[in-house]
Amino acid sequence: MDLLLLKAILVGVWVTIAFIDSHTFQLHIFRPIFTGPIVGLIMGDLQSGLVVGATVELMFLAVIFVGTAVPPNPTISTAIATAFAVIGGGGAKLAIATALPIALIGQIVETLQNTVINVYFMHRAERAIEKLDLRGLIYNNTIFPMAMNLVLYGLPTFLAIYFGAEYVQHIINAIPDKVVKGLAVGGGLIGAVGFALLLKSIKSKTLWPFFFLGFFFAAYMKVNMIGIGLLAVICVALYYYLKVAKQPTEPGGVEK
Repeated sequence: MDLLLLKAILVGVWVTIAFIDSHTFQLHIFRPIFTGPIVGLIMGDLQSGLVVGATVELMFLAVIFVGTAVPPNPTISTAIATAFAVIGGGGAKLAIATALPIALIGQIVETLQNTVINVYFMHRAERAIEKLDLRGLIYNNTIFPMAMNLVLYGLPTFLAIYFGAEYVQHIINAIPDKVVKGLAVGGGLIGAVGFALLLKSIKSKTLWPFFFLGFFFAAYMKVNMIGIGLLAVICVALYYYLKVAKQPTEPGGVEK
């Protein structure tokens, strides 16, 4: 079997599994930080997968599904962007320029899935309940909707990777060059905005010194992300042993 064909199939299968997870178990394997390395490993370049996954994750860090508002989809964009970055050797810049337009296309497809396709299967499931049809309920409430992820996301991902960037390039070419460059530049800004929104969730002022400590080591001491992660583990351990573990407790083990 052609090696590229096998890789494209595996990436398509992974994208399908990731979308199923996003609709069911929510293990968050659909996030770019997880999808990027997996696709990079499949494509034979784990390092590029890590870089692209982390870059795209920052772009979509604070993007969440709120009500009926479907955000740009990061999963399919990360998978295709990572594959293109490995095949084309363009690195993170090519990935960002590719990820944003594909994410917008994924947003349109996911909106169609949620508003039309899933509603259709839900009505079929309701009719199955009225008829006490257990098999019909299982098929229309789980199997058929999950199988649509293969058709809507897995198959297009396979086609995009196997037939190369030209398959998607027809869609991207419809976007003016200035817009594509703007999207690439805006991708970096989106990462900053997403991180700022995440920082707003830190309500406790006592945790801010830990953030500035990590910033100091990253910005001035040039410690990489692995080192920052280890520093975070040390800070958590110290915080627990010096503050939490020493809090007095009642005989029943309940803190006073």
